[in-house]
Amino acid sequence: MNWLLVVAWGGLVGVDASSFPQAMFSRPLVAATVTGLIFGRPAEGAVIGIVLELASLVVLPIGASRYPEAGTGAVAAAGAYMGAASSGPSPVLLLLAVTFGLVWERVGTASVDVLRRWNERAVAARIAAGELSDRQLDRMYLAAVVLDVIRGAVVSGAGVVGGMLLLGGIASFWSLEPGTTFGVLAVASAAFLGAALSIFGGWTERRLWFTLGVLCGSLLLLAR
Repeated sequence: MNWLLVVAWGGLVGVDASSFPQAMFSRPLVAATVTGLIFGRPAEGAVIGIVLELASLVVLPIGASRYPEAGTGAVAAAGAYMGAASSGPSPVLLLLAVTFGLVWERVGTASVDVLRRWNERAVAARIAAGELSDRQLDRMYLAAVVLDVIRGAVVSGAGVVGGMLLLGGIASFWSLEPGTTFGVLAVASAAFLGAALSIFGGWTERRLWFTLGVLCGSLLLLAR
């Protein structure tokens, strides 16, 4: 039942990105955390979601720009991790899941491109035949939304299955110390956040808050 819920959730995440309702639950942080919640492990899902969210902050979905579909990638990454780390938390699998999620986002992007081109050809064919009434246009829109749900579900489900097998295979012969793994994730997160800093006004406008954040993080580390 958990896997069916993940596939259904992936379909909702996929359609939310642009078709409907654009309620922001396709953001990686939400998508991965809810996936973890389905398996009763929201904290691990949130870790994956936070890193993928930081990576996606620099991407601005404006106009006709092409950008990775981070939502379904996050669902696939979190679901694959839950399946591969069924016995309990695994820092190595966390790192591998984040990496897999970043790659799988490109698969989601390709699927969006294929669906949109199909929609474009379908509408063009109706126009050429002079058969595109307002009612038919409404039906075609609803059909496109349903297809987008199916696309998101398929991309997420395939990502979960493929990622689970891939993560399990790699982790069986590749290991890292937990401290090293979390260090890599921390450095990657800092790099993603630094790349997105300009979106929030850059260093000049945000140097005070950035410095305070570094100091607070350092104090937390020292307090451990």
